[in-house]
Formats: sequence, structure tokens, C-alpha cells
Amino acid sequence: MRIRVGSDRENLWQEVQKQTRVPSYCSGNGRCGKCLVKVISGEASVSAADRKHLSEAEIEEGYRIGCQSRPLTECEIEVKDHGEEDMQVLAVSVEEESTVAKKESRLCSIAVDIGTTTLAFALVDASGAVIATEQLINSQRSYGADVVSRITAALKGQEAELTECIRRDVHEGIHRLLRKKNRTLSDVTKIAVAGNTTMEQLFFGLSLEGLGSYPFTPHTKGFLKAEYRELYPEMDGSECEINLPVMGFPCIAGFVGGDITAGLFELTASKEEERNGKKAAGTQLFLDIGTNGELAYIAEDAIIVASTAAGPVFEGAAISCGAGCVPGAIYATKIAEDMLECKTIEGKSPVGICGSGLIEAVADMLTLGLIDREGSLSPFYQKNGYLVARTKEGWEVKLTQTDIREFQMAKAAIAAGVELLTKESGHAKNPERFELAGGFGNGLSVNKAIKTGILPKEAGGKTTSVGNTALKGAVRLLREGEAGKLQIEKLLSRIRHVQLAECEEFQACYLRHMNF
Repeated sequence: MRIRVGSDRENLWQEVQKQTRVPSYCSGNGRCGKCLVKVISGEASVSAADRKHLSEAEIEEGYRIGCQSRPLTECEIEVKDHGEEDMQVLAVSVEEESTVAKKESRLCSIAVDIGTTTLAFALVDASGAVIATEQLINSQRSYGADVVSRITAALKGQEAELTECIRRDVHEGIHRLLRKKNRTLSDVTKIAVAGNTTMEQLFFGLSLEGLGSYPFTPHTKGFLKAEYRELYPEMDGSECEINLPVMGFPCIAGFVGGDITAGLFELTASKEEERNGKKAAGTQLFLDIGTNGELAYIAEDAIIVASTAAGPVFEGAAISCGAGCVPGAIYATKIAEDMLECKTIEGKSPVGICGSGLIEAVADMLTLGLIDREGSLSPFYQKNGYLVARTKEGWEVKLTQTDIREFQMAKAAIAAGVELLTKESGHAKNPERFELAGGFGNGLSVNKAIKTGILPKEAGGKTTSVGNTALKGAVRLLREGEAGKLQIEKLLSRIRHVQLAECEEFQACYLRHMNF
């Protein structure tokens, strides 16, 4: 993809952000080196970030770190295709549209999961069956890869832009979803939205001021409600006359949002169904690890929730060769003749390494002795990193010492959260089941996660992937209506939020889990 950049731009990347949905992983600070562009014509400055991330030969060829290089004249630049539009998003299973619904009603409802990285949609027919799904990339990624970057941008005056951005994405996703089943907005009776606190508040147009500083409080802890036409006042024609309620799940805390409420609603309802089916329910530890890490210990008498500052490591943003779940992303590794053999999504040529691939690569490197217990790469790889694979263009996909440290900090935060939450629950034993939500748990090798220390040894044989529980919870609410709302309110009364950073043991526990 080629883009023309005027000499009046602050940097080469500004025009890219204006014209595309390419993410800004480090919010334009020049740290990640991923906004790589090639100057085809014109002149651009050479920055300190260019010297850090690129070789002299690459700089001579015209490569620049876009967010730091300034156009000295009008430039034409080539932008690497990150494959974002093909990113795999976990949705829910699609069912056959019921015969009754086909014959008697076109009415439907829509569930939306607004994630920091991706959005997922489900179309539910009048009988409660999911008849179509859709996915999109959250185009707010141009403002930064994680919620903290978005909060910072909002508090610096870009809140309206962020709100417009996410509403545009949701509107587009809804209409793409409806077209799949030849429905229109007039056929929709209600919409249920689940997202983290930041995403929900931006979508509903609520201030993020309370999320910008301690104690990080949400604007409200109740259900969020609006009419579709209130969210989209610019609509004209028949759409602006539609009476369509939109409901957002209650947020528990600043960094434990409505997506976790929806997930807990789904899990506890499923647990009740198991109990009625005379299956043992037991205690559960629920983990939803993405650009933030949320955990919940679920017992009969109470639910304890917390969040961890894991950062966007497992989304690929904080890793030099990191990638989302796009075709070509390395998602698994194995040892073959003292080297790593990689598997990529769809078997495509390697483009980078996603979260599950990172975990597996680190685990295998530990087995090979390439990383020691303290996280240091063997001396031979200290300077240039360990080569995992090469892209078809010849670029190296490698893990550096900095990448390993980023991984250690993220996994220590998760592991400390698991340990302290279990202690806070008052239960002497580890939970009977570990349930991993979202892309983090999809296809993850539990044994390798244990090897790296993300999960405790006790998780072996007890861990399951529960998929996109936020979207599942939103679908369940659409099916159960007012009864579902009452269940959620009852559920919220059982929940206790813990600020892990306030726990006396947290720092020591975190440092202890830094080692492998």
C-alpha cells in the first residue's frame, strides 16, 4: 500500500493513521519499531528510533520508523500490510435459523463484544438461535494498542474522536451482520453490548475522567442504556425513527468491565445448568487475558475479581516481532533437532508471533537451555536475539532479551494475580477448574503455559478454554431478557473487587514469579 504524505505533516505516520486502520502499537513513541515504512520518493529525516531499530543499509534503502521520521519534502511511502483485517476473532457457534423464526418472524436481536483489539457480533433470531456472526478490527488501535493509551488520548482532548471511532465500527459491524441474513435495522428489537470499562464508556459517550487516576472508578456501575438514534444522531431517513434500545453490561471496576460481568453471567449460569444436570460444579478460576488481564475466583458463597497490569504482550504489541492472530502469525512451536519448528495460522509464510506462539516459543527455549531461570538469553543471543523464523521478504522474526523481559513482567503479573486471588478467596486449595476466556485460551498449550509459570502446576489436567464468554453472555442476556437482568444484578451482589496493588504481598509475590 502506497500513501502520499505532505511536508506539513508532523511525521510520516500521521497520514497513514488518517487513511488506514493500521495500529499504533506504542502510541507513536518510537519504542516498538512496528510502524515501518519505506520512502519511495521524497526525503524524510532519520530519527533516533531509526538508528535503534534499523541497520544503516535499511536506512539507506529508505526504511523509516514512521511515527518518528519527519517528511522534509512531499513523500510517497510504502506501508507494510499488517494483515489486521484478516485477524481471527473468537465468536460463538452459528446455529440453523429455526423453522418457526423463518416462517413467523424476521425479528432479531444483536449481541456485541467490544474488545480493545477486535469487535465480535452475533445475530440472534426470535427463537434465541445465533444465526450469523461478524467481526471487525477496533480502529481505535491507531490511538494505541491498550486501554491506558486510549484513556490518555481521551483525557488529552480526543475523547469525542475515540467515541466517534468506536461507534462507526459498531455501526459498520451491525449492518454487515444484518446483510448476511437479509435483515435491516427495523427488524432488530434490542442490542446488548459487552466491553471493558473504557470501551463501553466511550461507546455510550461517557467521560473517562474517573479512569485516568486512582482509584480508577467507572462512570457508573449500573446497566448502561441508550436509544440507537441517540448514539447515532446523524442518521436520517427511516433509521432515525426506529425505537431500538441498546444496553451495556454493568462494569465492576475501572479495569474490570462489562465484558467480565457478561463472562461471569455466562459461566455461573452454565454452572447452575451443570448442577441441575447433577455434575460437580466446584470452584473455578476464570482468566481473561488480552490487552489487560482480568481474573475471577468463583465459589459457592462469593466471587472475587481483580485485574492485572499484564500489558499488551499477548496481543503482540509489546513484542518486537509480535503480531495479532492474523494469517502467518506463529501460533505454536516444537523442538526439532535443537531448534524451534514453527506452525503459522493458515500455514502462511511467517509474519510475526502471536500470544500462544510466544508462550510456546519461550517454553521451548527454556527446555533447550536458551533462557535461564532468571530470564537471561544465552550469551550467544544476547545482542541480536534468537531467530525463530524469517518472513518471505527476508525479515527476521526473533525474540530479543527485551522481549523476554516483557514476557516475564506480563506472566509475573498474571501468576501473582492467580496466587493472591486464591488466597483472598479463603479457600485452602487451588480452584478445581481453570477456565481461560478469549483468544488467550484458544489452542493454548497448558503444559507450556505451566512451564513458563503463567499458570500454576495445579492447572494441569484442570484447564479448559471457554471461548468468547463476553459475547456468549450478551447472547444469553438477549435470550433471557428481564429475567437475565435480575440474574446479573443478583450476581453483582456476590462480587467483591480486590485491588491487587494494595495487597501487602503483591510486590514480593510479583517479583517471585518473575523467574521461570
